[in-house]
Amino acid sequence: MPNPDEKGVKEDFSLPRSSRIRQNRDYRRIYRSGKRFSNRAGLFYLVKARGKDVRIGFVCTKKIGHAFARNRAKRLMKEVYRLHRHELSPHREGILLAGSFLTTCSYQEAEKAILALWRKAGIME
Repeated sequence: MPNPDEKGVKEDFSLPRSSRIRQNRDYRRIYRSGKRFSNRAGLFYLVKARGKDVRIGFVCTKKIGHAFARNRAKRLMKEVYRLHRHELSPHREGILLAGSFLTTCSYQEAEKAILALWRKAGIME
């Protein structure tokens, strides 16, 4: 990570819409042609992309619980991505499909499981 004092560069920890998968056609393309990885955090579909940055979409199915549980799982996934997206390899797009583990775990457990999933997929630098 560059030091802000060296070049005047500051890390941006926001989560802009451009860093997420949002369109249905992108989800379908990644599901169809992506390579699949899994662990207790859920499933991760990954494809190479033309874009400069990494983009990830977040999905929770009704199988893992009621709306509050699904929303909590999505919030955990987005927070881990927001804080660690600068460590991920560029030119990749993925979909993170939540597992039921994310509805009951703490943030630290979720972070550990999601980072392990990204390492397994080979996108952590």
